[in-house]
Amino acid sequence: GHGGEDGGAVAKDGTVEKDLNLEISLKLNDILSIMGYKTYLIRTIDTAIHTSGDTIRQRKISDIKNRFSIMNQYDNCLYISIHQNKFSDTSVHGAQTFYSPNNNESKVLASFIQKSISSQLQKDNKRVIKKSGTDIYLLYNATKPTIMVECGFISNDNELKKLKDNVYQNQMALSIAFGIINYNISEVKNGSEI
Repeated sequence: GHGGEDGGAVAKDGTVEKDLNLEISLKLNDILSIMGYKTYLIRTIDTAIHTSGDTIRQRKISDIKNRFSIMNQYDNCLYISIHQNKFSDTSVHGAQTFYSPNNNESKVLASFIQKSISSQLQKDNKRVIKKSGTDIYLLYNATKPTIMVECGFISNDNELKKLKDNVYQNQMALSIAFGIINYNISEVKNGSEI
């Protein structure tokens, strides 16, 4: 999520969401690749992928539409978007997974990922998956299994410290990967092609 001039949320210490998103995404990509998954990253460096626009808003819209176009180029895929959350109440913490309302498999995938994060990494996390509204364009309009993982709250000092830690980022990426693997195993058991 985010990139380039679109930094996303900013923590009080100046940590920018886009950087954490990229670090966790790259780690997730490595794990999935090692496990034999064919992966495609929308970005591998700190950049936006807009192709038009004179204003920041226009470029952000172009960026999102380009991401949507890339997602639709691939058949039989899962679309995973990595983000960080921020809230005015600094005590709020924990990862939460959002899913597209347009594909029933999105909810199933979100459930597996949320359960994996909660059981493997954040044992006190009681958050539940949540259906996307119109405010998350990619999820709301996606027709393929699509989820967004808000890995934690950068507004919570303790969670921010973890999210900035290389070992914790690896653990988060591994938890997400295990959720994906468990989803795929359930699909095989149900007779679906992966």
